[in-house]
Amino acid sequence: MELSSHRFFSFFDPDVADELRRRATVKTIPAQSILFEEGEKSDALFLVLSGRVELCKPAGRRNYLTIAFVGEDDFFGELGVLDGSVRCARAVAVEATTLARIDRKPILSVLRNTSGKTVIDVLNRTIQNLRATDERYVAEVVRKEKMTLVGEMANTIIHDLRNPCHGVLVACAVLHKLHSDEKTLRCCKIVREQVDRIISMVEEILEFSRGTYQLNRQTESLVALMEKFAFLNQEYLQRNGVELELRPANVWIHVDAGKLSRVLQNLVYNSAEALAGRRGRIIISARSLESEIEICVRDNGPGVPDEIRDRLFEPFVTCGKKGGTGLGLAIAKSIVEAHGGRILCESKPEDGAAFHVRLPVG
Repeated sequence: MELSSHRFFSFFDPDVADELRRRATVKTIPAQSILFEEGEKSDALFLVLSGRVELCKPAGRRNYLTIAFVGEDDFFGELGVLDGSVRCARAVAVEATTLARIDRKPILSVLRNTSGKTVIDVLNRTIQNLRATDERYVAEVVRKEKMTLVGEMANTIIHDLRNPCHGVLVACAVLHKLHSDEKTLRCCKIVREQVDRIISMVEEILEFSRGTYQLNRQTESLVALMEKFAFLNQEYLQRNGVELELRPANVWIHVDAGKLSRVLQNLVYNSAEALAGRRGRIIISARSLESEIEICVRDNGPGVPDEIRDRLFEPFVTCGKKGGTGLGLAIAKSIVEAHGGRILCESKPEDGAAFHVRLPVG
């Protein structure tokens, strides 16, 4: 949108609005750029002309809690400008974003010399933001209580699963000794891997509830990792009528292969569920970037609903899924971040969704 059309200027008389427009500096910043950090000096107000900005606060080691998203025709940073306090959150561009920056001094000068109605309008907007932040905080307290219960339940499940899983592995070992033909050996290997996978999945829920992950990093072939994932999940995808295409890059990555496979599983299963009732196709591709390896999971489904787009990677967020827990994408995000990476989502209505997992090289 054009600077002149931004709703912030509707608070002011035309001549005052024109003066503020002249004071504004317009700049486009790339995705994932940090505009300011919590605790920095509040020296300007920002108007969003296009794109989206995330406001977030630290929530443990390397994690951040989203307070709000600010989109086109909205503005942020007004609280510190008004009261002179430092920034109370970090601001990050979610995508390529065009912003107009207006320094604090001309804004305060205008507010001191303008009508009471204008001041009230600006304060009302600030109060709305504070209310939204308060609601977000209450929701986070509730979420933490839920995560405590999830952790307790996962701990119980792990304890109850170990004995029967051990029995399956013992039976598999006996079968392996009695029948040494290639087909039996291959089937025994699949059984062992799937039992390990069951235990690992529950352990990951427990780790997620605690907010920490133990990574067993090794240098892995991305081609081999993707092919193994496709092999272990082919029955599920065929049963759901989904075609899977691999487009791997011939690169080596230093990751916990089991946990990265679970990230792919969560993304692919989400896509498969979204594709129910249509001819489904999922593409897993990979490519080398300058300092990252990108793995993309793309589908031809209906896309991510607008009502959950901003909260997609939060725990317990789900939409229209039967029996869904809302933990899959949240766990995927936490595993990727534990590797020092990031996960992004692109989606358009009826044009599918694409999840980009970006991991650091080395």
